[in-house]
Amino acid sequence: MPTPLPPDWSDRLALDRAHIWHPFTQMKVHEADPPVALVGAEGCDLLLANGERVLDGISSWWTCLHGHGHPRLVSALERQAAKLDHGMFAGFTHEPALELVARLRPKLPANLTRAFFSDDGSTAVEVALKMAFQAQLQRGEKGRDRFGALRSGYHGDTLGAVGVGELENFMTELFQPLLLACERLEVPEDPRCEIHPDLTGWSERLEGARQEIRAFFAQQGQRLAAFIAEPLIQCAGGMRMWPPELLRELRDQCDAFGVYLILDEVATGFGRTGTFLACEQAGVAPDLLCLSKGLTGGTLPLSMTWATESIYGHFWGEPASGRAFLHGHSFTANATACAVACASLALFDDEPVLAQAASLHTAMREAFTLFAGHPAVRQTRVLGTIGACRLVDPSTGQAHDPEARFGWRLHRRALDQGLLVRPIGDCLYLMPPLSTPPARIAEAAETLLNLLDENGACAS
Repeated sequence: MPTPLPPDWSDRLALDRAHIWHPFTQMKVHEADPPVALVGAEGCDLLLANGERVLDGISSWWTCLHGHGHPRLVSALERQAAKLDHGMFAGFTHEPALELVARLRPKLPANLTRAFFSDDGSTAVEVALKMAFQAQLQRGEKGRDRFGALRSGYHGDTLGAVGVGELENFMTELFQPLLLACERLEVPEDPRCEIHPDLTGWSERLEGARQEIRAFFAQQGQRLAAFIAEPLIQCAGGMRMWPPELLRELRDQCDAFGVYLILDEVATGFGRTGTFLACEQAGVAPDLLCLSKGLTGGTLPLSMTWATESIYGHFWGEPASGRAFLHGHSFTANATACAVACASLALFDDEPVLAQAASLHTAMREAFTLFAGHPAVRQTRVLGTIGACRLVDPSTGQAHDPEARFGWRLHRRALDQGLLVRPIGDCLYLMPPLSTPPARIAEAAETLLNLLDENGACAS
């Protein structure tokens, strides 16, 4: 049983229940199962109001890169907030934004030369979609009135981003009448990421997938403004790891048909997949790149959309030409957030961040190798610092009944054992801060295995 909360939290949770609407939550659940009270965070741990520490196994929605409260990020925040906390970015500029561009650009594909700031991953995607469509119009391509995307994709919750997400899931289907025109393409998962891969017929399946991409573009390519994808791993789609060869094929087909390639590295960037950007592993450079989440190490909201000089050129002209990109946000290039992002990037230069990620990858492989033989688990897989598996009913080998909310119950039982995990449907995954000691991953694996071993652990 979890340690009881201090008495003063009873009133605070009542206030929460009376007035706060939480994300991705059927609020009726919180009548009997209130949200967990957080009072602090240190390193890879969250600190709960009841005095317990919890390993942040999902990096607080995949944002926390270097651990919570990293002193260099906190110091950058304090210094900048005291100097210039925020200023409008239309018609003004400031040193933190300039430094951020100077620090980040050498780490990106060389063709990306222009940076547009916004607030979060969803708005970074909105910016990219609007840029692609307007650029196509302004270069004379007036028939490109739709987008291409991968099935099982997720790119955010604003309407444009929803429109290029998976069409037939709970987040998208309701809003279908309001969405962008989007054609979807399915790619297979890459068995080479699995702990015990079955590669029978894989070469043939991979070639078949290439042919399907070519057929898709032959049919749809002339009408697409852009194609958007998360490179190598579709995170919210269930941590679907897909082949770099197919990302290269997408790049080739976009080039052949004059379609802009948007890569959404909001979740995959900043070392999560083992390289600074996931697209490096395929040798692919996009026309538009979306970054957020780890951009500030999870400390403050900030996002960037990077574009090629060619795309930028289609917006160049006199004010009366109507070619400007008329989009912006109140907190565009927030000076404090930019300063923290600079401090986060400096850690990649001053500390062995990617070496830590490599050690974390080894620990993740070892942990998920233990999962691989468990009867309640299927399809254990690892990419960089991300490990995932599929939860099944061991008596049937099939997915649990959604109404049983097995993943949610596992999440709450794991919290009682000092671990934050939050399964996506039947996908259990770990994506901890890159600074997490490998021994903590072994502890997390032991906790999860014990919970899966318990008879009816998540059914009661």
